[in-house]
Amino acid sequence: MKDLTVNYMGLRLKNPIIVASSGLTRSLEGVEKWAEAGAGAVVLKSIFEEQFWVEGGEEGLDYYPEMRDYLESGGLLDYAPQQIVKLIKEAKKRFDFPLLASINGQTERGWIRFAQQLEDAGCDGLELNIYSLPLDPEKPGDKYESGYLKIVEKVRQVVSLPLAVKIFHQITSLPHFVRRLGEAGAQGVVLFNWFLEPDLDLTSLQARHRQGEANFNLVLRWIALLANRVKCDLAASGGVKGSEEALKLILAGASAVQVCRLLYQKGPAAIREIINEINNWLEEHKYSRLTEIQGKLSLKEENLRIKGLGEATAYLRAQYIRLHSGK
Repeated sequence: MKDLTVNYMGLRLKNPIIVASSGLTRSLEGVEKWAEAGAGAVVLKSIFEEQFWVEGGEEGLDYYPEMRDYLESGGLLDYAPQQIVKLIKEAKKRFDFPLLASINGQTERGWIRFAQQLEDAGCDGLELNIYSLPLDPEKPGDKYESGYLKIVEKVRQVVSLPLAVKIFHQITSLPHFVRRLGEAGAQGVVLFNWFLEPDLDLTSLQARHRQGEANFNLVLRWIALLANRVKCDLAASGGVKGSEEALKLILAGASAVQVCRLLYQKGPAAIREIINEINNWLEEHKYSRLTEIQGKLSLKEENLRIKGLGEATAYLRAQYIRLHSGK
């Protein structure tokens, strides 16, 4: 077996395949399944600040009965903060691989409480699942981005764990924003978060939602554009169907590759298959370590290797011009 170890946020992973935060990672049984399958790490299912409000009787925060029913029906109360603390403690006793906790807060106090509690529980890192939908027509985009940065800064002040921030792609200048996330204290950035999308039911005339669709090529583009140009490690999330996509993302510069939907479809066998096929690819191409190819086809490396118009233009506007000019 080739050396598939990678470094992600200072954590040594035996391979770059991370099981993404989802219903697959909400229990000790789930963690055990992915550990036995050979995953490099697991991100536990996100917990939400609203759970603290309901269970902890957060002062000044109360719910209408309908809201509590909604939270209960959605399973949030089953996956409560104290339960994830228990899960982390038990998992760290039984499994020797990185366990990351994912948190989603609403207030400064909430983010801090989450982070401190989960660090005390013994997790190896935190993934901050930050999302604020820009609804206010009077509020410019940089104000929302400043809010993200403030969260990272506040969490960094109270914990020493490696921090990753999972972001969505609708940021005006991703390179600038990711650089600032690193300056605020993040060691990693996960590209991207695929949220629920709205839909309308023409029969009932009601709004509903559906699972967001990941865009692999969008992830690939931004991994390649950012790799080795920002101080954060990059984890890819979205559209991985097998070893081919995983290898492309690593060549583009990803330190780790998060997988979710594929695991719902194929189960633990998918992880073993990806690992074996990556190993075979390295063997075929005469590489002894995975890190030898990491970032090999990133924008930065391609610009250094190719003078003038070269393969690096595939990431840039020149390729668009070629396509539409018929050349």
